[in-house]
Amino acid sequence: MKKVAVINDLSGFGKCSLSVALPIISVLGSQCVPLATAVFTSQTDFSYYYYTDLTDMIDKYIEYWKLNNASFDGIYSGYVTNHGQALLVSKFIDQFKTDKTKILIDPVMGDNGTTFKMFTNELLNTHKELTKKANIITPNLTESCLLADIPITSIAKCNNDKDSLLELAIKAANILKARANNDQEVIITGINTAIDNDHVVYNLVSDANGDHFTSTPMINKRFSGTGDIFASIITGLIMKDVDTLSAVKKAQDFIVSCINDTPDTTNPSDGVYFEKHLKDL
Repeated sequence: MKKVAVINDLSGFGKCSLSVALPIISVLGSQCVPLATAVFTSQTDFSYYYYTDLTDMIDKYIEYWKLNNASFDGIYSGYVTNHGQALLVSKFIDQFKTDKTKILIDPVMGDNGTTFKMFTNELLNTHKELTKKANIITPNLTESCLLADIPITSIAKCNNDKDSLLELAIKAANILKARANNDQEVIITGINTAIDNDHVVYNLVSDANGDHFTSTPMINKRFSGTGDIFASIITGLIMKDVDTLSAVKKAQDFIVSCINDTPDTTNPSDGVYFEKHLKDL
């Protein structure tokens, strides 16, 4: 059985990060080996939460996993709380990556043209170096612009125009591919557009063969954790040697089904009802 090291936080309430990666990667047939970067009572979209930062423990994960001769077929890194953690993720990859290891990095920094509260320029610079080590990266449009040194104000200037937004995504993706140290695939997620008042969400898969878009209708609901579900599905499927474009289509369709099955009365911070759909993966 293939093993995937998943570097992310663990939240009590709120279906995100490790709490979705563990079941999704497992149901897709790989062993999910968690490395917790922090433990939260509830994920940060809730008004009140308490957390314990585990940055100091990451070196111990590396040290003791090396002593136990750990090896990984895949490494998936998601949310990191600070610049120091990002440096340790880079160290982890250097310690455990082999020629056969597939690396997926989700560089969580912002969304919808704004940065998250943990964002710093120091964190951005570290993510720029970290993402170069990945086979696949899954930024949203905001994060791809940050990584590519494109002003995030460019997103608002597109004024929801489909062609302008898709061109911006392609520009960012090709900058990132050129900077990477391998044949990197860039997946830019959640590109929201408006066509004749019908909202559409695009995902861009940019690889050595060109730029490919997938799309789904925009659902007028917002739930936390869908990005983590998306990246977890991509990780699980590439461990099964599914091509990236097919994996993206599977992931987006799964998320749409989960959102449609989640009652309108659900607190968006709780996340989507994904559990009973796991069998569909």
